[in-house]
Amino acid sequence: MRYGIFADVHANFEALKVVLAFFKTQAIDMYLFAGDLVDYGPDPERCIDEIQRLAPLRIVAGNHDRAVCGLKEIMWFNDYAQKSILWTRAKLGQKHQIYLSELPKILRYDDCTLLHGSPRDHLDEYLLTPGQYDENVPYLDTTFTFIGHSHKPLIFSPDGLIAPRENATIVFTPKEKNIILNPGSVGQPRDDNNKASCAVFDSERREFSLTRIEYDIDLTQKKMHRAKLPAFLIERLSWGK
Repeated sequence: MRYGIFADVHANFEALKVVLAFFKTQAIDMYLFAGDLVDYGPDPERCIDEIQRLAPLRIVAGNHDRAVCGLKEIMWFNDYAQKSILWTRAKLGQKHQIYLSELPKILRYDDCTLLHGSPRDHLDEYLLTPGQYDENVPYLDTTFTFIGHSHKPLIFSPDGLIAPRENATIVFTPKEKNIILNPGSVGQPRDDNNKASCAVFDSERREFSLTRIEYDIDLTQKKMHRAKLPAFLIERLSWGK
């Protein structure tokens, strides 16, 4: 199986559009989305509609998805996020709110687990360090786990932590297990690279290929300005932070 792995679109349709166009060139058998489809960006409804057209698709909720549909208190978010959550709530219609509210926190398929945060905290833990990985190993029950949330492409395994370079391909041996893979963020990268990030995973070859794709950042920012979203959220798209 060839999986299109992506996460953290954050209502950035321009970024989502180029990632999905790339996946169409990759003979993808199934799409795996690791949460945070909405919030921060200017096109929440359009992004939800686009995701719903994908098939076959496995998708889980992110912490922002849950907050937008009222299933998570917004007091735990910073001021910028609180403002964008409230804007997104007002923007979304009932059918989109219901869609987000029904997303599961975790899914398993083909010896793979899909979730947003970490195996021990499916929504809120930012998995960033080898020490955190060691603490999460007891919660792993499939060979591969796909996550999002940190907005940084990262690979965790018993051998350590890898931050894969742009267009890197990592191959895992049949003996390797307890591997956690983060494809980075489609719509709001935070690894000093402002290109949209995604990955293709070939389960037969045990091969994870990371790809970065340029998109129309300026158009997304103009939409955010028109929506009067917080300036910091607009500017950080240029920085990749």
